[in-house]
Amino acid sequence: MGHAAALLRALPTSIRLARMEALVDASQQLNRASGLDETLHSILELISAQLDCERATVFLFDERSGNLHARQMTNALRTGEDEHIEIVLEPGRGLAGYVAATGESLLLDDVQADARFDSSFDRRTGFVTRTMLCVPLRDTGGRVIGALQAINRIGGLFYANDLAYLEAFATLAALAVERERLTRASVRAQLLATELELARQIQDRLLPPAGAVHLPAAYSAWGFTQSCYDVGGDAYDVTMLASGECAFWVSDVSGKGIGAALLMTTLQTELRALIHAESDLAELATELNRRVTRIAPLGTYATLFLGVLSAAHERLRYVNAGHLPPLWTNPPQTKMDDADYIALEPDDNLSRGGTPIGLIPDATFDAGETTFPAGSRLAVFSDGVTDAENTDDASYDTTGILSSLSHLPHAATAEEAGRTILTDLDRFRIGARAKDDTTLLVVGLY
Repeated sequence: MGHAAALLRALPTSIRLARMEALVDASQQLNRASGLDETLHSILELISAQLDCERATVFLFDERSGNLHARQMTNALRTGEDEHIEIVLEPGRGLAGYVAATGESLLLDDVQADARFDSSFDRRTGFVTRTMLCVPLRDTGGRVIGALQAINRIGGLFYANDLAYLEAFATLAALAVERERLTRASVRAQLLATELELARQIQDRLLPPAGAVHLPAAYSAWGFTQSCYDVGGDAYDVTMLASGECAFWVSDVSGKGIGAALLMTTLQTELRALIHAESDLAELATELNRRVTRIAPLGTYATLFLGVLSAAHERLRYVNAGHLPPLWTNPPQTKMDDADYIALEPDDNLSRGGTPIGLIPDATFDAGETTFPAGSRLAVFSDGVTDAENTDDASYDTTGILSSLSHLPHAATAEEAGRTILTDLDRFRIGARAKDDTTLLVVGLY
């Protein structure tokens, strides 16, 4: 703009004032115009009038194809509204393509003699391009986003001060383009926020409400999940089977955000159907893996701990597909008062199963079985719990869960155990940003 102002000062006063007024008018168009096309058209009309040229055109890069296209054009030789003529240039093609590719301004007295000139437009329309000014459009970051042309000075040639003047207008045109793109980005952000909220609501319906799960006598459960973004890939559920057993699971999809949430939705839906149709947990996991691998992108998978608890037999059947082993407690054999504290045992035997769901298409799985005495509590969780960090970058780890449970009285319910773990976890990571989805499920017999 400083270079343009210096050249403008060298012009006769009447021309200088007229051009300065046109620049001011163009600046005001940024606030008055209702859209980008109206703003650009007004700027091109001012350029045509001040430079006394037959045609002015603004080219912009198409974000999808990368080609340069004529967004707006004025034609001083026509009356009434300007006819829109479609011009699309591949990167680097033609004079506008050259300017947009190199960022170099051009002043040409004989366009037809320039090897860079693409004459196909002239042949198609009958228009004859003789002289030209062409300057790049740059955004505020300096990136070239298009080109601005003035063609055929009526009755003469273009001069250096004309080129500087066009460069000044290019700054205004680029601002108009940026403002329009920011507006579109804002609209897209609002739309995305609305869609994410809808996705969150749908995902919430696929999960039990946080807190205690309503179950028949002898069974108890408490669950909680929290996404680190609007939607997440963690899931859990608790459901009663026709056999009178209680099925429960916690799954953790690789990655975070919308992609993980979509796979989580599939996994949760398929699990809810399969758990009522297939009693063999190894076969269930194998079939679930087949279904998930058919739709999951390569490298996307989900860890899963699935358990079926029998109160009548005090037995737990389970399959662990690459998930963290749960932590559970058994009451001591001797009688204890309710105020006494439970004895903890990390169980390394709850790892039997196989690879994560969706990782290997033809994977097969094994099921495990173990005792689950009345009074036991089993804590199942995603790695968002154990990998949670505090402001000192220390991880909560399984020791944090064990520490929480060690302070619980013997008669503590699943809800009390779950709430205690969650409270201690929140106290541990206060002030630190969550880096993963957090899911915790405590299941017990009483």
